[in-house]
Amino acid sequence: MGYLIAVLGGAQLNIEQFIFGYLIFAPAHLSVSFSNDFFDRYSDKNSDQTAFSGGSKVLVEHPELARFSLVFALILLMISFVGAAIFILAYGYPYWFLFFVLLGGLLGWFYSAPPIKFSYRGWGEIATMIAVGILMPGMGYLVASGSIDFLFAIFILPLSCYGFFFIVTVELPDVESDKKAKKIGLPVKFGRKIAFLSSLLATIIGTILLGFICLSGFLEGKIDISIIVVLSSVLILVALRGAIIDFTKEQSLVKQVMLNMSAMLVFLFFMDLSLLLQLFSRATPTI
Repeated sequence: MGYLIAVLGGAQLNIEQFIFGYLIFAPAHLSVSFSNDFFDRYSDKNSDQTAFSGGSKVLVEHPELARFSLVFALILLMISFVGAAIFILAYGYPYWFLFFVLLGGLLGWFYSAPPIKFSYRGWGEIATMIAVGILMPGMGYLVASGSIDFLFAIFILPLSCYGFFFIVTVELPDVESDKKAKKIGLPVKFGRKIAFLSSLLATIIGTILLGFICLSGFLEGKIDISIIVVLSSVLILVALRGAIIDFTKEQSLVKQVMLNMSAMLVFLFFMDLSLLLQLFSRATPTI
C-alpha cells in the first residue's frame, strides 16, 4: 500500500527495488511470529487458539523448540538489518533508512520481549498502531520515494485507527488467559464491551479521516480514494454488530472476531487493488 501511494504520488516504479525492499521487510515481519511465540509460550498455555489469536501453540506442544525460535527470530532481524545496509549502498538512500528498519524490528521484538514488553504493560495497542499506521506502509513508501513526506503523513491517522481495530480484535478472545499472564490489553483493563465500542469508534474515525482526505483536495490529480472511503463503511457495519450483540457464548465471540478480521482483510485487499488499478490505468496508453 505504501509503495503504491508513493508511485501514484510521483515516485518512479522500480520492481527490482520493490522486491529488494520487501526482502528487508519480510524477515523482520516474520521474526515477530517467532519472538512472540517464544516470549508468550507460558501465557499461551492458558489461551484458546483461534484462526487469529491464541498463539500458534507450537512451543506449548514442543518446548524443545524454544531456543530455536528465539535464535531464528534474532537471525531474521539481522538479515533484515544487513539487507537494509546493502540497500542504502546500492541505491544511495539516506542512512536514517537503516534507523527506520531497526525501529520496526525493535518494536516487533519488544512487543512481548523484556524488559519493555509492550503487550504486558498496556502499550500493545499503541505499538500496533505505530506499526500499522507508520512503519509497515511507511517502509513501502520509503523504498519507493526515499523519504517520508506529506503525501504519506496524511494516511498515518486513518491507518492507525485500523491498526487499533486489528489489535483489539486479536485481543478479544484471550481476555481470560491474558489476565492470568498479567497482560494489560484494553479488553482486559476495561472489558469486552468497552473494547467493542472502542473498535467501532476507531472504524468511524478512520472513515471520517479518509473522507476528509478525499474531499480536501490534498490528493487531487494523484490518487482517487473515493471507493476506498465507501469500502471503509463495511468495517463500521461489522464493528457495529460487535458493539450491539451480547456475547454470552464463546462461539459467538469467535465468530465476531472472524468477521472483524475477514472484513479487515477484504478492505485492505480492495484498497490495494484500487490503487493498483489506478497505476495500471496511467501506464496504459489511451487511443
